[in-house]
Amino acid sequence: MKKVIIVDASYRTGGNSDYITDKLTKEIKGTEFNVFRLKEKTVNPCHGCDACKGKPTAACVQKDDMGALIPEIDACDAMVLITPIYFGQMSGQAKQFVDRLYCFFDPTAPGAALASKRGKKAAFICTCGGGPVDVYTKYAEESAGSFGIMGADETKVFVCGDANPPASCAAHEDDMKAISGIAAWLSE
Repeated sequence: MKKVIIVDASYRTGGNSDYITDKLTKEIKGTEFNVFRLKEKTVNPCHGCDACKGKPTAACVQKDDMGALIPEIDACDAMVLITPIYFGQMSGQAKQFVDRLYCFFDPTAPGAALASKRGKKAAFICTCGGGPVDVYTKYAEESAGSFGIMGADETKVFVCGDANPPASCAAHEDDMKAISGIAAWLSE
């Protein structure tokens, strides 16, 4: 059975990220899930200490929830990061999560990636209250490139625009079709 990690990087309970997380867990088929809600976890910032370097597998010396998740990320088949856009960028919590993927970076390894499992899928889904969705999509595409170090060979991005009030993304039929499309892709 495939293993999918869904990371909800919003601190707003009942918000758009929660709604999308729940929708994905209902629509992705044939998988085992680990839903990792950052608001319920302790994820310290990367210390840049390089204690993770020179190791045969990705690991972090920090004893927090992210340190425990790293082996699961290495072994998973797919990962989804869902975040609101704050001031033109992913939330600080999402960025902190992405920074902790540094333990997978090894410039001496093929593809500069220490991931023991390649061929993963990764999706980066953003919600925003307004602003230029095309600009945020370009930002999301660039940000999703960092998932290659954890073994992702295929990535998809999507930005749900005009979605600030809690769960307001549900009213956007085209956006929900796009999320369903990502769920179907992850189910393949």
